[in-house]
Amino acid sequence: MPFPATTRVGAVSQPESYVDRLRALVGHDPIFMPSAGCAVLDQDGAGATRVLLQQRGEPGGPWGLPGGALELGETVAEAAVRETREETGLVVEPHGLLGVFSGARSHTYPNGDVVQAVVTMFVARVVSGTLAADGGETRALGWFALDGLPEPLFGPHVTMVETLVAGDRGVWD
Repeated sequence: MPFPATTRVGAVSQPESYVDRLRALVGHDPIFMPSAGCAVLDQDGAGATRVLLQQRGEPGGPWGLPGGALELGETVAEAAVRETREETGLVVEPHGLLGVFSGARSHTYPNGDVVQAVVTMFVARVVSGTLAADGGETRALGWFALDGLPEPLFGPHVTMVETLVAGDRGVWD
């Protein structure tokens, strides 16, 4: 059975994402989800390192790193940059690998979708853009000192954030 290619939104056909097309076939069953994102860093006026976090638009509003699923034909770096731009309004440049996080446990999203994500997380810097929450996937955005992170953190990102705060790079699990 082929993937559905589009979905109708109002009177306009919109291409569905790879995950949407896959979900049309498997429903909420567990899937692997190749994903990518960025730990965007900068320095405050005193030279202390800060990380950009997004308050996610799901129940409980947990905070996490920007990122999301790869689309077919996209590299992990392209997906990380695209997802960061979509969720924050910023164009970023990856300059290092935080790590590859696969975690042995699955995660169930509020809509019932079950995934085991394999996330390639980069360390990045801002190149251009204007910080802006989209009001959907992202409720709010903020720069936080590494020793002053907000709570709650998005469960699947806790290990990534701990790795970042510890100063480790190029890790995998």
